[in-house]
Amino acid sequence: MKWRLPAALLVIGALLVFMGGKGILTFFMPAQDLYQDCDWTKLKNGQRVVANVDFVFDTFKIVTNEEGRDVSAVYAMPDLVADNDGVRISHFMGILVTANDFSTYNRILDASWKWWEDETETVEWAEGGTVYFDGYLRKMDKQEKEFLKRYLGELGFDENQKEAMIIPYVMMESEPPLINLGMFGGGIVSLVTGVLIGIFFFRRR
Repeated sequence: MKWRLPAALLVIGALLVFMGGKGILTFFMPAQDLYQDCDWTKLKNGQRVVANVDFVFDTFKIVTNEEGRDVSAVYAMPDLVADNDGVRISHFMGILVTANDFSTYNRILDASWKWWEDETETVEWAEGGTVYFDGYLRKMDKQEKEFLKRYLGELGFDENQKEAMIIPYVMMESEPPLINLGMFGGGIVSLVTGVLIGIFFFRRR
């Protein structure tokens, strides 16, 4: 029984050090701007990315809590390419948005569809505003990829197009540096405390 406390402190400390350290390392990574000479097919899991987000499509995954409230959603993030025929969609990935930012991204979403479906060429680009994103990429899980494939099917893309267009990552916003530093420091304290308590119990045996 007495070993449970130091063991718990060691486990919690290791977890906090890992999470905080990972966040700190990500923050100091060179950032790839998704809209500046970026080949989305060469992006990597865990890579730090930045972007001025001014165009998104609908959500393809929504997470709810026990009370049935939506707490986060993954929006379809398109890679738009201009050519002689106009603007086309080259690829899609996801961008995770928490409930606090739903209204902002829904405003961008509405403006995106308004511009995309405009046949009069009178709708201005980015009428919904712009959000600066600074974060990292994580690999999509199997469910997210299936949800995105289903959504692309609803947009009219065939199976071959869907496979070629999906970049299997979700953009995750980074925690502020101070939070990561706090987690890392708290983890160190927890580890040291766990070791000291363990030594104390060992010597009393």
